[in-house]
Amino acid sequence: MDEYVLEINDLRRRIATLKFERASLTIIEELEAQLRILKAIYDSAGALFAAGENDRRLRASFAEQELGDWSFVNVYAYVYDQAVALEPEGHDLATLIWHHDYVAPLLSAVR
Repeated sequence: MDEYVLEINDLRRRIATLKFERASLTIIEELEAQLRILKAIYDSAGALFAAGENDRRLRASFAEQELGDWSFVNVYAYVYDQAVALEPEGHDLATLIWHHDYVAPLLSAVR
């Protein structure tokens, strides 16, 4: 289990505890939103990493853009940076993160 899964699982446990203790619904909803966002970033990073394992153009572009070697940690950092830059404009951020195209910016930069 990597550190990202541990963080997600810790947050899930915290939410479950708060629900059991009948904590403020506002706090629980905020933490659930955080959980959805973390899960969206993790899932998106996993999908991009898997795609790059089979596509040397993705890996080459990643390196050309000085994003580091093709590792899950670096791919996660790239997806995280892309996700932070998204403008929700009233939409659910987690959904935007899941549906964002992380490949196109990498491949459009290939010379």
